Amino acid sequence: MTTFAAPTEPLVRIRGLTTVLNGKTIFDALDLDIPRGKVTAIMGPSGTGKTTLLKHVTGQMRGDAGQVLVDGQDVPELSREKLFALREKIGYLFQNSALLTDFDVFENVAFPLRQHTQLPEVLIRNIVLTKLQAVGLRGAAGLMPAELSGGMARRVALARAIVFDPMLILYDEPFVGLDPIALSQVLKLIRTLNETLGITSVLVAHELEAIKQVADHVYLIANGKVVAQGDPKTIAEDGSPWTRQFFGGAIDGPVPFQYPADDYAQALGLAGARA
Repeated sequence: MTTFAAPTEPLVRIRGLTTVLNGKTIFDALDLDIPRGKVTAIMGPSGTGKTTLLKHVTGQMRGDAGQVLVDGQDVPELSREKLFALREKIGYLFQNSALLTDFDVFENVAFPLRQHTQLPEVLIRNIVLTKLQAVGLRGAAGLMPAELSGGMARRVALARAIVFDPMLILYDEPFVGLDPIALSQVLKLIRTLNETLGITSVLVAHELEAIKQVADHVYLIANGKVVAQGDPKTIAEDGSPWTRQFFGGAIDGPVPFQYPADDYAQALGLAGARA
């Protein structure tokens, strides 16, 4: 029987998540909570599994051990039908916006409604225009993706992500490639939508200054675990070697510059020459 979390419980609760891909441990008994109605940022060095974590939340991937609960539902244990029903409550903003190049802005936002509902055309029109108005692009409904700036494309993708009024939105690198004006617009939208619609938001990002403006809480993930967490305005000052390297941009530290390798001299065939 499907269970649902109490309103005071975290919307997403991850316990003991262990994932191994191609012999590499991505998550090592990871524990993490995403509170309801808040903006939570997931940060960490490249290759630490931040986007992979989002795939676990949406049921695109299953861990080797542990639990992933979304609104009280154990995601890996859901039937195909119940998983699809859960996904309709989750909006996803892709890093590259992932707009359909042959559809105009209106049809890009309308696409999920046409695919998953049988709503009359007049209702689809009203919903789409409402979402485009929310992101400030109702006047761009007839434009093609090629006519949009990077910031406009990101906002159209956000309108599409909220077309079903989701309880949760997952943002995968939403700030990449944005100029300062577009970045400010997207930051304002994330915060405004979170507050006005009561949405829970999860951001995977690297830009601490942007995160400081929008997030309520930050998790820093490395080596398969949470190595630091806290307020985005103070987490960089916690003094741990992980935060010092990641937020300070140090070349070497807990994340080494050199990828593990055999003895360098031996690899060059110099070991015998030395002897």
